[in-house]
Amino acid sequence: MKKILLLLGGLTVHFLAGAQSPTVISAKSQPLKLKGEAPKNLPPVITWQSPGTDYLQVKQPAFTVSACVQSFEALKEHRVVVNGKTFGQQRGMKRLVCGEQVSQEVLLQAGDNVLQIMATNSVGTTTSTVRHIVYEAKKDTVIGQKRVALIVANSNYEKHPLKNPVNDGRSVREQFEKLGFTVTLLENLKLRETDQALEKFYSELDSNNVGLFYYAGHGIMADNQNFIQPTDADPSTEVDARYVCYSLERVVARMKTANPNGSNLVFWDACRNNPYRSWTRSAGQPVYTTINPPVGTLIVYATEPGKTASDGNENGLFTSELVNNIKEPNLDIFELIDRIDRGLEKRGFQQPPYIEGRLRGKLILNPVIKP
Repeated sequence: MKKILLLLGGLTVHFLAGAQSPTVISAKSQPLKLKGEAPKNLPPVITWQSPGTDYLQVKQPAFTVSACVQSFEALKEHRVVVNGKTFGQQRGMKRLVCGEQVSQEVLLQAGDNVLQIMATNSVGTTTSTVRHIVYEAKKDTVIGQKRVALIVANSNYEKHPLKNPVNDGRSVREQFEKLGFTVTLLENLKLRETDQALEKFYSELDSNNVGLFYYAGHGIMADNQNFIQPTDADPSTEVDARYVCYSLERVVARMKTANPNGSNLVFWDACRNNPYRSWTRSAGQPVYTTINPPVGTLIVYATEPGKTASDGNENGLFTSELVNNIKEPNLDIFELIDRIDRGLEKRGFQQPPYIEGRLRGKLILNPVIKP
């Protein structure tokens, strides 16, 4: 029989022509080298490139995993597995001197991350050795971005008081804090206090944050604008509202200026019993108007134009569904809104949320990589 010598990462494996090859190949740190005729019935061999060591510490959540894969048979696919979750499952790979390259950007969770690569050809699948990456996340960051939230909840109006906004504010504060937001909750604000709170909020935003503003209370549509109604505001005409209330359009514009490259999100649970509908509008006209927010900003209203939002028992209906669903892992914001809509429908309420604007890419409020 003809003898074949295979050098695999410093490990010498002998073959005899016609004899069965080993069923397990353990990939080491060196590429595969051959002396003699190459055998045709081996699974792939994986050589790590990045991370280059068994343990690595990083300060950013995004990391590019790469390796070189050698195979005598045509490769079918490869996959990168982080904490038991697959990132990428591809067939086309770049040719290198050592074989074909696996390259995949992955999202790390805070703390220890376990990495492996799997490659498959017609003979079988090879799983790489394990590598660990420790992501040292800052306390105020989630997926690399600072998260800042301001909650304003107004209930104690002299005229037309509301039952649930303060309860709503406290409920969403608890959830936002669990999602990594630095949260400020303020209740029953007058106009001057509203202005001061928002100015402080804008100053806390940087150029690439997730900025979130949540408002529960009376909202007014006056002079083709949407307004937060402070607890001391009692406008007698639409023109007066411009001077004694705070414009939502102004909130959106200032968030965009303070956080131009990040994601700005507004939850507006303010389409409630509007005491001023008799000013100039007939009963069928909407209680707020379109803002057309800039790219990077999304406004989520509690209901559609022309409809009022129910106050509920302990929480407003919109906020109760928001609290129930926002904790769900790995939901994109639009999936979250759909969950809220379906939850209200199941409860028998025709109160679909209404959105304006668009973000850059996905916004996942509760990103979780499951082991």
